[in-house]
Amino acid sequence: MDMGRFEEAEKLLEVLMRQRQYGKAYLVLDAAICLSYKDFEAAESRIQAATSKGELRPYALEVLGKSFHGRQRWYDAERAFATLAQEFPQNHVAHFWLAVVYNDLHMFGHAIYEVRLATEIQPNDPHARVLFGSILFRAGRYVEASKQYQQAIKSAASDAEMNVATTMSWNTALVRCCIEAGQFEAGMEAIASVADPSVELQVLRAECLLELGKVAEAEGECRKILEHEENQLAAIITLVKARLQQKVAPEHAQLLEAELVKNSNNSEVLHLLAQVYGQLGNQQRRQELLTQSQRLQKLQSRSIELLDEVWSQPDNVDGRLELATIFDELGDLAQAKTWRQAADGCQQRIKAFQGNAP
Repeated sequence: MDMGRFEEAEKLLEVLMRQRQYGKAYLVLDAAICLSYKDFEAAESRIQAATSKGELRPYALEVLGKSFHGRQRWYDAERAFATLAQEFPQNHVAHFWLAVVYNDLHMFGHAIYEVRLATEIQPNDPHARVLFGSILFRAGRYVEASKQYQQAIKSAASDAEMNVATTMSWNTALVRCCIEAGQFEAGMEAIASVADPSVELQVLRAECLLELGKVAEAEGECRKILEHEENQLAAIITLVKARLQQKVAPEHAQLLEAELVKNSNNSEVLHLLAQVYGQLGNQQRRQELLTQSQRLQKLQSRSIELLDEVWSQPDNVDGRLELATIFDELGDLAQAKTWRQAADGCQQRIKAFQGNAP
């Protein structure tokens, strides 16, 4: 079993061995092993024989639901975890994985409801806290999201086996929440708590310094980063923002133009580059960039409208597909892909519910 439940699984084995029910216990554990190797068909074939009532029932449903999730059989995964939650209301794993399924389908309202239940049942589960934080961040609820990340980091601090890279990513997410919420001093404190900050955290520190009016320090931080990471776009952007508060040079335009060649739909680069050319006196190029930037801003505004529309609507497949198209135009291929997957998943659910209608 995953999520740190090895001790729980061992205790279950002891109980089952005493009750001479170890045959089915081995089926469940074998299915869990198959699941870890992403052999979903093998996991499901083993687990089907162990889903009857009894102490094995919650473990069997958990493995089955995770296998369905791994195969993107959204309706089946939802049904397995919903059954687990219904039969065992205090099983935090059921609510956590329902939240995972709904988050993958971009049904954020449903996801928040389930992950809140998971954290109420198991307050010290850092993974549930991180999931909760990520969903709240997407909802624009940055202060609430930062509290969830803080709790996750606090819980992880007492776990000697917790991966350092994992907690680093949680610290990064926490700092992003602080920046979006305008809490730049809090962001600096969060970065200072990390022994060896990543490049990403160093860039975020530069952003905080800039927002706190420490322009020279922000610029110095960015230049140190670019000495070792010359293609670090975030550092380039922050550096140019710092220079805009003093005096830009043609070299700053060249840096951003090079990034625009890589991604012509980067709205932040377009807008910033327009400001640079405005300071340099090249009004023609400035206007060209502003026109491009305005087109992308309209797409971004439409994406915000659609996000509100599809928040808790699993039947709004067209809205999800439109969002995928918008992210294609914005050059965010990863987001476009996830929205297409969400649309496919919601379509699966609709067909499944129709097939099961009385």
